[in-house]
Amino acid sequence: MNSKFFNTSTFGLILLLLVFVSCLNEDKTEDPYKRLTKEVKAIDDYLTTMGITPIKDVSGVRMVITQLGTGLPATVKSKINIDYVGKLFSTGATFDQGNVNDVLEKYIDGWKIAFTTLPAGSKATLYIPSGYGYGNRDNSSIPANSILQFDVNFKDVEETTAELNRLKEDTLAIDDYITDKGIENVVIDDSGLRYTINQEGTGSSPFWYTKVKIKYTIKLLTDDTKVVATVEREPSTEFASRVIDYIHGLKIGLQKMEEGGKATFYIPSGLGFGTVGASDGASLVVPANANLIVDLELIDIVE
Repeated sequence: MNSKFFNTSTFGLILLLLVFVSCLNEDKTEDPYKRLTKEVKAIDDYLTTMGITPIKDVSGVRMVITQLGTGLPATVKSKINIDYVGKLFSTGATFDQGNVNDVLEKYIDGWKIAFTTLPAGSKATLYIPSGYGYGNRDNSSIPANSILQFDVNFKDVEETTAELNRLKEDTLAIDDYITDKGIENVVIDDSGLRYTINQEGTGSSPFWYTKVKIKYTIKLLTDDTKVVATVEREPSTEFASRVIDYIHGLKIGLQKMEEGGKATFYIPSGLGFGTVGASDGASLVVPANANLIVDLELIDIVE
């Protein structure tokens, strides 16, 4: 459904928006980084003036969550079910609304960023700089260099039969490994994740958007004698190091821990690096469909 109607509550809000975006419409060929910086500032200034605190992604995408879901976010390969209303940030005019039930990778980059960092079941308003939307080209009723605003109901991530079958096979393999190795005090999570807490923490537990400092090693379930990767991460300007920024297995697992704690996670491939795997430069470190063993230390909750 496509519609063109003005959807702004007050004249004062219209003037406020016009002030924030007027400086953005000077040159369609402006340097993309400078434009992004201006647009993010316009979004942030507007939200600050309205007294709204958003979830900030390092990309510049902003999310204002009105209902936080409990499901896992999508991956770019996931099939998503979302009701949406798309508006122009500059005027509040609606340019499109409806439902999508398709693979996320088909949609704009702003959606890929948002729906891979928003739990399924959430309702939110997304603010997307033009570079993650339609850029410097006109698109139907969307002018070039338009900041986009979407009111979304992220209803579900739909798993395929192949994904469900893979999860069943992976969890059986993990359970067999745990039994064969005689590992005790294993916690079984409904997601398919299995884990042991090896050292109790003394601090608080992180949540979806908590920034953390962590250290972990990765082994393959099929060869637990070799560490294939050692990782240390903490927040930086390039990587927020939020719980939600990690693979699904760690998104779930980190929220089971306390600051200062140590744990071992047995992660089915679909909660790890999936059908793609992971590489370190030119070398494939984690092959496709690999179940993982991750030994992790939650060093610090940064904020």
